[in-house]
Amino acid sequence: MSQPPADVIRDLYAAFERGDIRAILAMIDEDIDWHVPQNLPHGGDFSGREAVGRFFEGIGEHWDDLEVDLEEVVGAGERVIVLCRIHGRLRVNAVETGYTSAHSWIVREGTPVQFTEFVNAPLDLPAAQAVTS
Repeated sequence: MSQPPADVIRDLYAAFERGDIRAILAMIDEDIDWHVPQNLPHGGDFSGREAVGRFFEGIGEHWDDLEVDLEEVVGAGERVIVLCRIHGRLRVNAVETGYTSAHSWIVREGTPVQFTEFVNAPLDLPAAQAVTS
């Protein structure tokens, strides 16, 4: 029997905390659907493991010391909801900033197949404006 979906997702966040993006990419489905709001500097819709790799490159391009502090992880069937606080320093202006977020995951047979982020973030993050220019 595979790991419970909430434990799979906790392992994924632990890999992010270690900076192990390769481990994250190995854990997710090759055809994953990944959705991040456009008002974030690294936002967009990404389809597939390779595209999600570009999402993580975007985080590195726009943020220094980005951290995700988990507040709650709740699993129900194949869905896992993560409530968290995300903070770091924007590279475009070196300002420390952050936002609260809810992450919705679908995990099938031990593999994340969908990620959707919902945020309470300023609509005018400077880095988000820099991305579109």
